[in-house]
Amino acid sequence: MKALELLYELVAVRSDTGSSYEVALGNKIYEIISQDEFFKENPQYCGKEVFGDFLGRPLVWAFKPGKTKQTVFLSGHYDAVEIESYGTLKEFATKPDELREQMKAMDLSGKVREEIITDLNNENWMFGRGCADMKGGLAVAMEILLSAKDLDASILFVAVHDEENISAGMRRAMPLVKRLQEQYQMDFKFCLIGEPQINDPEKSKQVAMYAGGAGKVLPMILAKGFLSHSAQALEGLNASYMISEVVREIELNTDFISSDYGISVHPPTVLMQKDLKPAYDVSLVEYAMAGINVLFMESISPLELMDKVEASCMIAMEHVAEKYKKAFEQSEKIGVVKKEQLKNFHPNVMRLEQLIALVKEKEANFDQIQTEKNEVLNTKILNGELTLMQASVEYMQDLAKRSEIKDPFLVIGIAPPYYPAVTSCRLEGGISRLETLYKEAAKEQGLEGKVWPYFAGMGDISYMMCRDSVGQRALMDNLTLPANVYDIPFEEIEALSMPSFWMGPRSKDIHQWTERVYKPDIQVTLPAMMRYLIEHIVCEET
Repeated sequence: MKALELLYELVAVRSDTGSSYEVALGNKIYEIISQDEFFKENPQYCGKEVFGDFLGRPLVWAFKPGKTKQTVFLSGHYDAVEIESYGTLKEFATKPDELREQMKAMDLSGKVREEIITDLNNENWMFGRGCADMKGGLAVAMEILLSAKDLDASILFVAVHDEENISAGMRRAMPLVKRLQEQYQMDFKFCLIGEPQINDPEKSKQVAMYAGGAGKVLPMILAKGFLSHSAQALEGLNASYMISEVVREIELNTDFISSDYGISVHPPTVLMQKDLKPAYDVSLVEYAMAGINVLFMESISPLELMDKVEASCMIAMEHVAEKYKKAFEQSEKIGVVKKEQLKNFHPNVMRLEQLIALVKEKEANFDQIQTEKNEVLNTKILNGELTLMQASVEYMQDLAKRSEIKDPFLVIGIAPPYYPAVTSCRLEGGISRLETLYKEAAKEQGLEGKVWPYFAGMGDISYMMCRDSVGQRALMDNLTLPANVYDIPFEEIEALSMPSFWMGPRSKDIHQWTERVYKPDIQVTLPAMMRYLIEHIVCEET
């Protein structure tokens, strides 16, 4: 089957991320592969694995042996974002040709960019949910897998779920890939992930391949204040104020900006901030939290980032102590309070692993208690009673209460999802030969190939490479959820680490109702360029 035909079949199956809709498309992909003549004759070379996924979403894999053990890994995700943004056109979101006609029949003048109307009248563009992100790239990978014959290279294909959510699919896939590598003695040369590139072929002849992705860490900071009646505010310390000082210190703090290979990320920003009062009363806020989005490059380790967050929190708590003392002194002068009422507030700052150690000292049966609590938490998440963020807050607040620390303090954890920053440029041997081959492949298509060290965003590529599993595991000691709820298999990833790239079709408006993909890339350009890389990277070494 050709990639465009495959793409129509993939888009036709709705696969909203984080939902049971994904199951149907995973099964469809397996059906297409398993009914191919080669895999019908060799069923041992393909399969689908669920690995206890709470929705039953499968990982679909297929292996086509070549003349050598040198293997190219083709991967992609089959989930897509929701279709609600299509509004009255929802029923057509998975029917590209009908969607185009429906959109053309609408009066879009003044409501959308003129470029969209132009592309609607250009048959080179396909509209529809997921056609670009990333069923287009997945369809191309499937065509290459199914059509491969008499290649020197072996091909491993893995389709994963959940990339648009928390990348549960790729995190589960890497132990599977390690198992398959050992079973079939694969020597991985590189991985291609067909994520779309935002590019207008009408305006530029340049096509991009990305050798990595920026990282994202989400520090979850819990403040524990000191209770008092709000009418006697100087008798206590408000956790909402404590967390506000943390936010003031970190929000848009350019000291957090990291750069690598001439590419930089944006400064941090707060994604969530709130008090944790269960209901209104006239007491000060005892617990409050903030979740802060911090992007980073591989030039800085996640542990260094934690040091920066901790240092900022310490500065923030110094401001809190100074402001409290100043307010008390001014209030004492006018008779609001008496000197002996002064509280010596100097809020301590600790990491979650330190808080856990303190609770362990207090509870002789800590492991048993925590295991039971973790199971309850996991059940709530699976039943939809808690989001991962809500569960993170519950986990941290429970530990804070069990510590029985009376004085105000801050505790810093890491909430999921965590995306490590990665780039193939730092892997042993570098990427110079692949970069040359990519430029040659593009030139054969009349295009200019450009390889970038990073894509300034996150995705499954973060779980394809790891240079320091020990350091990454140390970071996970501060995770705000237990490993039975969320984990990353860093050890398997480090053992597998291979040059990995985003290499997908030119596209526009991904995640929007005007999402579209450039059909010539699906039909000709991308398959040809991928085949060029596969054939030449192995031929030169055999």
